[in-house]
Amino acid sequence: MTLEAMIDQLSRDEQLIAMELLWKRMTQHANPMAPPEWHRDVAARRVAAVENGEDTLSDWSDARKRLADRLR
Repeated sequence: MTLEAMIDQLSRDEQLIAMELLWKRMTQHANPMAPPEWHRDVAARRVAAVENGEDTLSDWSDARKRLADRLR
């Protein structure tokens, strides 16, 4: 049985517990996980777009409201 199939057999609560256990283990290592290089590239492009006037920043509460409105 695959790991994915085993996870699918867990209840929602068991899946959340498993996720929390995995996250705890992953963050306890001496070498914390570094974000992938592409994250840095995306962030740099987004900063440049704001600095060049090609994009704007949004207040978090406004952004959340827009996202919630889209999902309705």
